[in-house]
Amino acid sequence: MNLTMQRSRIGTRIGSGLMQALFAGALVVSAFAAMPDRTAGAAETLHDEASGQELYRRGFYPEALAEWKKVVKEDNNPGAAFRLGEEYFDAKVVERDVPTAIKYYEIGAKGGDARAQMDLGSMYDKGWGVSRDASKAAKWYEAAAIQGMAEAQYNVATMYQAGEGVAKDDVKAYMYYMLAVKNGFPQFASKELEGLSRTMAPADIKKATIMARDFKPVVTTVVPTKKETKDNYPWDNSH
Repeated sequence: MNLTMQRSRIGTRIGSGLMQALFAGALVVSAFAAMPDRTAGAAETLHDEASGQELYRRGFYPEALAEWKKVVKEDNNPGAAFRLGEEYFDAKVVERDVPTAIKYYEIGAKGGDARAQMDLGSMYDKGWGVSRDASKAAKWYEAAAIQGMAEAQYNVATMYQAGEGVAKDDVKAYMYYMLAVKNGFPQFASKELEGLSRTMAPADIKKATIMARDFKPVVTTVVPTKKETKDNYPWDNSH
């Protein structure tokens, strides 16, 4: 999905979904859209997100949605749920249905899909289809950030820096900005790092740097409410 900027009190929060481009008035072409083949081809033996994506890529949109709905219903597949949430919000091949999009985003997010977590965080961040809730936005951004998604790491860093939805914590903000830069999203994170470094104590910068160094991505179905293991959560997330 394409990235579009969103303003926040600290820096710029971004979104991973086409939803942001739509609200910004941008024209976005689906990366998966293609002219349909004449035949559907052989039936898939493995039913998952990828099997629906192959149908979608070939232009069989109703069949793709049916495939994703099947695997969500039967297996609670988080990737397929994310794709359904994306489609019902983006309205490329179906009418926009925000409540249905949120329903599927929630299934995907709770199942551990980082993309769904990121987009659900954006919904709560901007109050799209739900009451705006900064704490829930931070929760889902951080769930995706823990998995290593650079955009989510940047977003939750802005929230820690501002104390928005979470207790203000410049050390965590610095750590997540560092991770965002490391994982391929330096455009805004580098600027925020530079600003934070002018106000933070050297000892706190060192602590954040060590935390970023020791960070190991892990799939999360829920955001930890306490420090669980040194390897997976090398910071105190008890507040």
